[in-house]
Amino acid sequence: MSGDGTIAAGGLLNDALAEAGFSILAFDSYPAEIRGFGRCVTRSRITGTKPLALSDKTDVLISLDDKQSLSRIPILRENGTVLFDNNPPAFLPEGESIAAHVGTEMKLFGAPFGALASKASGSLRGRNLAALGTFASLFGVPAESFHQAIRRKFGSKGEAILGANLNCFDAGFEYGLEDLDGGSEGLPKLGRQAEGIVTSLLSGNVAIARAALDAGISLYFGYPITPATPIMEYLAKELPKTGGKVVQMEDEIASIGAVLGSFYAGKRAMTATSGPGLALMTELITHGVMAEIPAVILDAQRGGPATGLPTKTEQSDLHAAVYGGPGDSPRIVLAPSNVLECYQFTLKSFQLAEKYQTPVILLTSFYLDNRVETLRLPSRSGGDIEDWNVYPDEDSKGNYRRFKITESGISPRPLPGTEGFIFTTTGLEHSERGIPDYSADNHMQMSVKRHRKIAGALRDLEPPQEFRNSENPALGVISWGPTFGTALEAVERALERGLNVAALKITSLFPYHGEAIGRFMQRCEDILIPELNFQGQLADLIGHLHRKEVIRLNEVTGAPMGVGTILDKIRSIVD
Repeated sequence: MSGDGTIAAGGLLNDALAEAGFSILAFDSYPAEIRGFGRCVTRSRITGTKPLALSDKTDVLISLDDKQSLSRIPILRENGTVLFDNNPPAFLPEGESIAAHVGTEMKLFGAPFGALASKASGSLRGRNLAALGTFASLFGVPAESFHQAIRRKFGSKGEAILGANLNCFDAGFEYGLEDLDGGSEGLPKLGRQAEGIVTSLLSGNVAIARAALDAGISLYFGYPITPATPIMEYLAKELPKTGGKVVQMEDEIASIGAVLGSFYAGKRAMTATSGPGLALMTELITHGVMAEIPAVILDAQRGGPATGLPTKTEQSDLHAAVYGGPGDSPRIVLAPSNVLECYQFTLKSFQLAEKYQTPVILLTSFYLDNRVETLRLPSRSGGDIEDWNVYPDEDSKGNYRRFKITESGISPRPLPGTEGFIFTTTGLEHSERGIPDYSADNHMQMSVKRHRKIAGALRDLEPPQEFRNSENPALGVISWGPTFGTALEAVERALERGLNVAALKITSLFPYHGEAIGRFMQRCEDILIPELNFQGQLADLIGHLHRKEVIRLNEVTGAPMGVGTILDKIRSIVD
């Protein structure tokens, strides 16, 4: 139930095992209500090599609330392990105890988490730490790895609180050694994976915020919305240290308006939102397209439509990101597939927005923003953050045309107030000088210019990446966002089974590399596109590039797609 500290315990577990040298991919899920009422879950995949996706099945379940944990039993492996509180704070009817529902092949360990915590600290609040201690002793994780994680989390709260949490963990650890050690035979002993590995445990949201800081943003404008709010919270602490400011606006319309104003004046800025906020921003995003003003917008997708499912994941804003708005309004749309790409693409989006004088939309999702991974962020170079704005030549001073039609479609852009470069900007259709012009010829020429400019951005966008063993696969699997990691693991398993399959990752969703995607499709007999939306929005966008109808695999369950789901579909097609 709310107050058990499930998410906090999961974070400590991930941190401790990262400290022990393991690679982590973890995801917290919780309901939209302020009080979680037991429906908070941390899922962690812990491996010696970098994981691509969450596991379909769970090896170990640590239950702090048996009634709510019963829903996790169906995804436990047949020989999985369950740790539970055999002396819970409140009486449980026999049928609600998790002990009554585990399979005969499963290993069940009961420990009095609450009683151990009370004895160690005088409070039940540390029962989650006692549970972690029991886990660590059973699976041979060095206590010091957890001690370090606990110190990082509670060290700033004073010696009394830090000591209480360490004592609760140690009580569970000792109980596991002394009272449960005899039953732990056959359990894997994790130990330490490697020494001297220096990694960071970062969420997608933190990686995005770190990239914005490294890009040198001056201003962040935002309105709180799940799951993007942690970006604003992180920047509110860190951006003032570099002389920047975070401003909470009255709504998302004001946020995107302020971002456009900041870029117009020559200062990098960004905003982050989710589907409902992106809908409100639509008119001003298209104003940025027409007026050729840079902007960086992060859309953390969640279940829709409307306010939908605020704490569930989905990939259903692709149509809105690419096409949303009145008229033909091309803009750049990118979709990172993992936490490292969240950092890399955010960093580059500022340069792309400046060079191509357009809004850039980064499409993430609740799953990607809220999950954590162990990784090493690359060192930032001068080239990663340099100014990409295209400035006018001195010889155009006094005869400057802000929206000059050029071969690339990019018109040199001075900052307002630059001597000799007076110009007009408007959201109306306009001439090369920015004066409103509604003539047919002018609108056609300017429309061609704007589309040519965005099409030209392909030279600076990541091309699709192929993963294959054969020149002519029977089946090609194309995916985007964090679903690609799941798809790639399914393809790797299919290859291990001797199936002739391949995978293609697309991160540049608009403009997209049509020729490269088309070549991949033409080499494959069939194409499967798994994505977390009902319509198959990527399939709508690129499906016409294949010589026959692509096969769609669509889910809107609110949860990440499972590797087994995609693997079963692959086998049904190829076999």
